[in-house]
Amino acid sequence: MTESKIYIKENNISPSRYIRYTLGAYMKVWWGAYVLPLVVCAALSVVNINFIFVAIVLLFLVFTMILFMVVVYYGIVPESRYSTLPKDMELDDSGIHIRMKRQTFKDIADEESLTDYEIEELIIKWDAIKKIEAKDECLLLMFKRPRYSFLAVPYTAFYDVEHLRMIVSFIGARIG
Repeated sequence: MTESKIYIKENNISPSRYIRYTLGAYMKVWWGAYVLPLVVCAALSVVNINFIFVAIVLLFLVFTMILFMVVVYYGIVPESRYSTLPKDMELDDSGIHIRMKRQTFKDIADEESLTDYEIEELIIKWDAIKKIEAKDECLLLMFKRPRYSFLAVPYTAFYDVEHLRMIVSFIGARIG
């Protein structure tokens, strides 16, 4: 195999967009666990009107609390930083090389600037990626573990449509 490198421009997504995609992936799997109790309560409300109140409590208290726990748990996994921090990416046969820019604050006595960037480098091997998903504003590279975690690359990080197609075929050949 030839050692070819493909570069992707600096990119990141907002934390709210990351959580939106995470909840979408979570609800795609677990939607039945939320709908079934509500349907049962709606059916039983014919017998006893109190089941309407049970459905309301489930909907606005219990399910909201469960979804909040999902947001907190999957929002603090290390993989969430890969998508939300500004990063440069490079693809080659060994994996995805990521250089993330983490903002650090200098001492207040420094007259130049109060902020500085610390570069963190890591490599994601191809065997850690399960599949590619195209979303409305970005490409998601889904990790095998932990569940519902991914690397999001916005479409603005690609030079043009041909560059995007080349990267998708490059990645597809390695995770295949």
